[in-house]
Formats: sequence, C-alpha cells, structure tokens
Amino acid sequence: MRDDRLLRTEPATNRVYDYGVNQAVENLPRLGERMSEIIDQYHNVQPDVLETFIDRGPLRKLAEPTILPSGKRIPGLQLDHPRPLAGMHALVRFSPMAAGGRFATADLYAPALDALGLSESRYTLASFRYDLSQLRAKGLVEKIPHSRRYGLVGKGYSIGVAFLKRFEKI
Repeated sequence: MRDDRLLRTEPATNRVYDYGVNQAVENLPRLGERMSEIIDQYHNVQPDVLETFIDRGPLRKLAEPTILPSGKRIPGLQLDHPRPLAGMHALVRFSPMAAGGRFATADLYAPALDALGLSESRYTLASFRYDLSQLRAKGLVEKIPHSRRYGLVGKGYSIGVAFLKRFEKI
C-alpha cells in the first residue's frame, strides 16, 4: 500500500563549489554523489532534531571542568550564558551537515554573531575561537588533522540539539 504522507527531500544549489565540485557538465556525476551524501546526512540528523533522548550525564559534563591530557584545566560551560548558546546554535545548523559535519571557524562565526545579536567589535573571532575550544575540550567537536577545519564528534550534534532544547526551549 502506498503512503502519500511520505516526504521527499531534494537538494538544490546555486554554487556547486560549496560542495567541492567544479562547475562543468563532466562533474555532474560527482555533484550527484555529493548531493546524495548531503541528503543522507540530513536524514541522519532528523531524529536528533525531532526527538532528542540522551542521558543527562553528557549535559551535566558540559558544566563540569575538563582536564586535558596535557593537564590544562578547561572550565565548564556556563549553561545559561549567551556565548555557549550562540556557539551551539551555530554548530547545529544544517550548513555544517551539508559539508559532511566539517566546518571552519569562519563558517560558524557569522551565525554565532547573529544568534548573539552582536557586532564583530563586541564579539571578536578570537573570542569565538576560545568558545569553540571549550566545545572541543568537551568532546563535541574535534580538529581535523592537517587542516584548519573541525568536525562534529559522535554524539556532538545530538548533545548540542538537546542542550538547546533544554536551555532555549526550542
């Protein structure tokens, strides 16, 4: 029996370069593969967006200090502070998902500024990088070796969504 309630997801783009594909007809098969990967990633995060059930332990650990293997102590996130919330907002957007869960600080900086409603002079890129280093210390993101990019780690996306649902009530 056919279910007419199923939704169909179709990708569209105006800039194929954003997906690591050059603009030419001979690159159409690679573009199709990339778009298929993006749709798969989108479908993989949908359960986290619609129904987020995680143990409270990971949320509690965000507020606790972290000791890195080097011995450096990273303070816990202030769960009601706007800066970590803005970082989480930027992190769980779908644009990093379209990039395979990988992003540069510049990719997340503008959305974080928007979430805070601040100008670049009031919330600098250096401040954002510090906030991102805290998320990295908490195990939500990791630095990709030999690059200037980061990636979401394991449950990083679902913890970020749960964090926002809990504290922003979205």
